[in-house]
Amino acid sequence: MPRSTPFTAFLHRLIAVGGAVLVLALTVFAASPALHEHLHDATHTQHDESCPIVLFASSADAPPAPLSAPAPSLTACAFAPSIAREIFVSPPHYLRQPERGPPSSLVS
Repeated sequence: MPRSTPFTAFLHRLIAVGGAVLVLALTVFAASPALHEHLHDATHTQHDESCPIVLFASSADAPPAPLSAPAPSLTACAFAPSIAREIFVSPPHYLRQPERGPPSSLVS
């Protein structure tokens, strides 16, 4: 594993902050149509499907790659024999058995 230097740590934090700011900005522009229109010029009246804000608002992403599961392999399975034949119980750590409940006081 490569050593982390102060520059790489700063770079990682800068990229993380940039990504968070980008997601926040896309969310704000997708939620507010007035701000979204303000970004586009006056001649651009309809939202283009390639606009990042429209893509973010519609949750469009790349099509998923086809998944291919590996074929199951046949293996010989044998159950492990049980090791312990009897149960060993440890003695209790108290001298007398505990009672079933707190003592009752009979007041007549």
